[in-house]
Amino acid sequence: MVLDLKILMYRNADEIEKLQKIKADSDKEMLQILQQVKNLSDSNTSLQQELDELKFAAQAVVDMVDLAEEDAEAPLALVEKVRRVPQGVMRYISTTTRQYVSHVLRLVKSYWPHSILNLLGEGMNPDCEERQFKEYLLEVSPIADRIVSSLEY
Repeated sequence: MVLDLKILMYRNADEIEKLQKIKADSDKEMLQILQQVKNLSDSNTSLQQELDELKFAAQAVVDMVDLAEEDAEAPLALVEKVRRVPQGVMRYISTTTRQYVSHVLRLVKSYWPHSILNLLGEGMNPDCEERQFKEYLLEVSPIADRIVSSLEY
């Protein structure tokens, strides 16, 4: 009986060796797959952290700009709010510029109440040369800086 078992094992030694090699290859492949899964999981965690940071930064930008939502039927998603930021920034710049120009014109009127300011809305005097206009710009720049400094909170 022992002899029969040895003969049987000898005859199937090649088969056993093939099965052991298949098992070893499968084990190696399984380890590689598990490592890939771990790497993907780490990558996913990293991407999720970056996404959270991006959302936080986008929300900070949105919070800096007063966005009108009156035309929206439902509250806007963050991505829609971010898309509206440039319009909000332009609206802010326009409003602020209008306030500063208005303040300067009031200053002019406070010193020269009878001055006619309508012509200023037309732009540069057509009789003024470009070179002279640039010289005026250099002359008034320090005054403009002082006016703007007085308006800062």
